[in-house]
Amino acid sequence: MSTTQAMAFRRSQLARAVAVFQEDLRRPGVYILLGADDAATDGRVAYIGESEGIGRRLAIQASPQGKKEFWEDTIVLVSKDENLTKSHARYVESRLIEEAHRNPHWSLPNRQQPSKDAGRLPVADRYDMDKFVEEAKMLAGVLGCDLFRSVRATQAAEEESGGTAAESAAGIGETFSFSGKDFKATMKLNASGDFVVEAGSRARLNEAAAIPEGVKRLRKAMLEAQDLRRDGESLVFSGDYSFRSVSSAAGVVNGGSVNGRNAWKHTDGRTYGEWEAGGGSDSAKVAESEQ
Repeated sequence: MSTTQAMAFRRSQLARAVAVFQEDLRRPGVYILLGADDAATDGRVAYIGESEGIGRRLAIQASPQGKKEFWEDTIVLVSKDENLTKSHARYVESRLIEEAHRNPHWSLPNRQQPSKDAGRLPVADRYDMDKFVEEAKMLAGVLGCDLFRSVRATQAAEEESGGTAAESAAGIGETFSFSGKDFKATMKLNASGDFVVEAGSRARLNEAAAIPEGVKRLRKAMLEAQDLRRDGESLVFSGDYSFRSVSSAAGVVNGGSVNGRNAWKHTDGRTYGEWEAGGGSDSAKVAESEQ
């Protein structure tokens, strides 16, 4: 009997998740970092990795050295029976990267291709790990992530299962601000973990030359839908507007390329990134599959 365990939480919940799932996150396993792709309208990004100590590796990925600015949601996959080794985790990582490449709605910044050495497990171990992979894909879907969903239906059906991995609140009601020449905005986190720029916030009218193409298209779409409207020498949010990425929210506000983790400031003076590193909120989800 094997048991696959999946844990899902927002990046802002990392400190709390490490405390809650302390023993689980010390095990070998595979992790998936999920976020929005600022280079594409409503695009999504996933990074798949493995480690002998998931908690330590996630702490590194969350640091500036990790360079995972897109990361908003997390899924961790381990064996509750502790029967995963480093070699097993590498095999699962390789298989999941291969599976994820089949979904055109997601981009993967993983530099490595699936390892040719990953298949050099004994036959019995490969059989067990293939079952683990299938359980992992199923659990990712249960937790709201369609990364491993086969795309073969109509556009309407493709759009049916959107969403992020962790829908738990990540600091509901916490307020952040971002201001500069010709723009001043406030943002709150909603119950789905999205970043909501509030009605009346002002965005810069003129766009920078280096504005990401995805942000440029999003601003254009918002103007056409009257979600943004011109008011003098700036743009005004006509209502609350929900973004899936903190950097997309900042980019739309200042009309350029910006790291939202550094741009948005909490009411206590910390940047969003500093607030998030301090623990953010304290809810996370766990799922298990027993075979």
